[in-house]
Amino acid sequence: MAAFAPRGTRLLLVNSFLATIPMGFLMVDAPLYLARVGLPAVFIGLLYAISGLASSLLVAFSGILADRFGRARFLVAGTALPVASYVILALSTDPAWLVVAAALGGVGLANGAAGALTVASYDALLAERTEASTRTHVFAAAQALWNLAIAVGAAAAGIPQLLREHGLDDVASYRPAFIVAIVIGIVATASIMPLRERPHETARPTGWLPRESGRAIARYSLAIGLLGFGLGVAVQLMPLWFNERFGVGEADLAPWFAVSQLSSIASIAVVPWLDRRFGAGRSILTMQVGAGLILASMVALPVFWLAALFYVVRSFLTNICWPFQQSLLMSTVAPHERGSAAGIGFAVWGLANAVGPGVAGVLIGTGVLALPLLVGAAAYAAAGAAFGLGLARIPPARAPTAATAALTTLPPEPLP
Repeated sequence: MAAFAPRGTRLLLVNSFLATIPMGFLMVDAPLYLARVGLPAVFIGLLYAISGLASSLLVAFSGILADRFGRARFLVAGTALPVASYVILALSTDPAWLVVAAALGGVGLANGAAGALTVASYDALLAERTEASTRTHVFAAAQALWNLAIAVGAAAAGIPQLLREHGLDDVASYRPAFIVAIVIGIVATASIMPLRERPHETARPTGWLPRESGRAIARYSLAIGLLGFGLGVAVQLMPLWFNERFGVGEADLAPWFAVSQLSSIASIAVVPWLDRRFGAGRSILTMQVGAGLILASMVALPVFWLAALFYVVRSFLTNICWPFQQSLLMSTVAPHERGSAAGIGFAVWGLANAVGPGVAGVLIGTGVLALPLLVGAAAYAAAGAAFGLGLARIPPARAPTAATAALTTLPPEPLP
């Protein structure tokens, strides 16, 4: 257990788990909810695009500022911000307010401004609290908890449909879930507030730009950008795609989306084995190319249950890749530039991800259902090649100087 969750990482893992539960619910229900209140698919795609754009415009600056002024405070702010979005979703269906909610966070995996603040700090804080020999294990544990949280939220996605069957209207049936999301967001924010910075985490970098790690950041940004576009065009509006293709609703989708995340919890055992047997680069290449092939195959499947099963397998393969991708980045960049590296990479991811839902919304709205999945499949395969044949070939960052090493060997802070 200590290899997967060292004492200094546990507050971070708990915070991520709690903050991700509402995301699992909204991943399934948000596109269908927005359609039920009368918004066209093009506008729904636009909301996801706004979320990605807000995140990408802020995240690079957030990473640089977090490296200089403290990552923990950025994580607290990023965890708290989606609460405002959940309040808007609970109280209003006005398109202008929904645009605000998308920009703040709570809509889409990019998570708007909240995602920018969170990603600029979380991975770097987690990496600083692990040794190189256990880093992939810890990121695997973080990914498994993220999957579990998404599964818990997705499992609740059928509740609005049950409430409608008992007399509530389309809007009112979602309101209890939004209220629960508000409460969970507040608890998640409180859970991370005791986290304290360590001296080496707040040490000022020598400049504003991450010059030492430029090559690694460039290769990571290319790979993660391709992945972001593939996710945006093929997966973000997948509940709407299933609805248009097979006529299914939230209660039909919820179990499958939950299973897709629960199956990925196996990454906590699979990732270390793959790391020992094949290494990060080959594992990412194989999994992402495989995910692309499965995604492309979904367009030809004739029945919902089979397409949903393929979606589960695709999710499993892509989720296994995230611990490798995160650990690989954190190992190939200089320690004092980790926040900047994560921020710049996520900025590219968010920008590419923002383009995808807009394209998918137009295509789905006009009845062109195959093209989003085929384009997304190609992007996934290209991302796997960029990770496996590009970033993985960069050697690990140089060891810190003696002075820095003295700081980084401080014992883990005790958790309350």
